[in-house]
Amino acid sequence: MPNGSLRGMLLKDRIVDILRGDGKSISEIYKEINMEDETKIHRLALTGYLWAMADFSVLKEKYVKPSKLYFLLKKDETSIYELIGEQISKEPAEKRGEEILYILYTLFDRPIFDVELERAGVTGTVKGKRLDKRERRRLIEKVDVKSLKVSSDSDAYLPLPSTSYPALALKVLGNIISEKYEVKREKKGIQKELENVL
Repeated sequence: MPNGSLRGMLLKDRIVDILRGDGKSISEIYKEINMEDETKIHRLALTGYLWAMADFSVLKEKYVKPSKLYFLLKKDETSIYELIGEQISKEPAEKRGEEILYILYTLFDRPIFDVELERAGVTGTVKGKRLDKRERRRLIEKVDVKSLKVSSDSDAYLPLPSTSYPALALKVLGNIISEKYEVKREKKGIQKELENVL
């Protein structure tokens, strides 16, 4: 299977295509992928690929005896942090952290906790202004970050004054909204259909 593709289609896209309806077991996915000789993949390779897709929150695993079923993770089940991280994944690695910090700060209009940045895929040192203990304590008292455990020693950051990515923030948030409401746009960003947002 050259370059992880099945007759010109990426394996990930083929799996997503197969799982558009109900959940399926590894055997069912394996049978559908291997229906044609040109698209053969070994069962162990497929299993590893499905695990990786579940680890990266593309798929959801569910045990329904006697099998493990795989489902597409609906966008509604993906957090705003993961959606922003996805959108920024193609940006240069050295800028990704400060870009995500800027976008989250723009969205929430408050300092951003390290656990929020981690959830968006930021690893390593964050280029931002770190809040001191007293400021962090005040912020923790004010903010309720659902589904994330923000401890009293969690760091929180503001973007540096020199950091400004308004065009990127607008593009990322626009992409998320257009995907959520299935607003079809041309390559130049021109909206084609209104029906899903009205």
